[in-house]
Amino acid sequence: MPAVIYSIEGKGLKLNTAEDVREFVQEINALPALEEIRFSGNSLGVEAARALAAALKDKHALKTAQLSDIFTSRLRDEIPLSLDAFVEALEDKKHLTTLDLCDNAFGPAGAQPLMRLLINNRHIENLLLNNCGLGIEGGRLIASALTEAHEKSVQEGAESKLRVFVAGRNRLESKGAEYLAKAYELHNKLEEIRMPQNSIRPEGITLLVRSIEMCKHLRWLDLQDNTFTDKGSAVLAQALGSWPDLKHLNVGDCLLGAKGGIEVIKALTDTHPGLEKLHLGFNEINIKGAELIPEMLQNKKQLTLLELNGNCFEAEADAVSSIKSVLRSHGHEDALDELDEMEEEEEEEEEEEEEEEEEEKDQEEEQKEDDVDQLSNAVKKLSI
Repeated sequence: MPAVIYSIEGKGLKLNTAEDVREFVQEINALPALEEIRFSGNSLGVEAARALAAALKDKHALKTAQLSDIFTSRLRDEIPLSLDAFVEALEDKKHLTTLDLCDNAFGPAGAQPLMRLLINNRHIENLLLNNCGLGIEGGRLIASALTEAHEKSVQEGAESKLRVFVAGRNRLESKGAEYLAKAYELHNKLEEIRMPQNSIRPEGITLLVRSIEMCKHLRWLDLQDNTFTDKGSAVLAQALGSWPDLKHLNVGDCLLGAKGGIEVIKALTDTHPGLEKLHLGFNEINIKGAELIPEMLQNKKQLTLLELNGNCFEAEADAVSSIKSVLRSHGHEDALDELDEMEEEEEEEEEEEEEEEEEEKDQEEEQKEDDVDQLSNAVKKLSI
């Protein structure tokens, strides 16, 4: 039988009062076996949210709650009240596996009521919190709730059900990543982790990747547009061996650097034959790194996407021809992205640094000569 779904998705309605949603509530009440709700793309006021949430209280077959982008134009103090109503309606739903709250700027204030849901409903497998304005404090609250949920599961002799965690574009920074890292170690059955664009620095990346290393069944890792440098790249390269089932790796625009890029490419060589998508663009990977990629690709016959744009080698380089040749032999000649924003290796900066070092040495030598002259003059005066 097809799933029983109720949807007002994408209608762009501004629903303020219980009267505004009366028709929707009646339609929901007529669906005792309701399995999925789709409220995304509408703006819900407190009264409207409470009325809709009340209609869900007896819907115990509910599996999926699509609640993304439902608070546009709402005041900051309204959103937690609306969220609280949905939390009350969903916290006892034993079949609920997917909760999507993406694109709701509820911040730490909204994370507070959400904690209760995560602690009490430990059946959720897919938790989607992309672009929610969590910040460091919101990250701490979510991590705290996940930790307490794990403790309750242990007391009941149950394993974590959490399999997918999405929290991109949340300004978590390194401290927020540190909080979540501790939660990942506990929920180590995770298969998909997406945390792009969170301003996480190398120290945070190090803690994060080391904790994710505990998730042996990981299939999807997206840390795009955070900052790795050599330090984070080395930790990633070491961790890759812990994820043999990896299908999708996105570390594009992560400042892996020439050295770090080589380490990651080497770690992927002769491993991960099931990899399907690999994002390495805009990472300052130079020609030495590019020349290692054809060998890395030899066993990756399922790879349908390889992003290398924005790195520091020429699009017409022999290495690129070799990369295309290997992909073509696998039947995926279109897998490589357009190399139309390639960067030049920063030789000029290196030369400038060398020149500055030479100038500093010359200045030091001149200073020494001046000191010797001053000393000599002082001795002559004493002799006179």
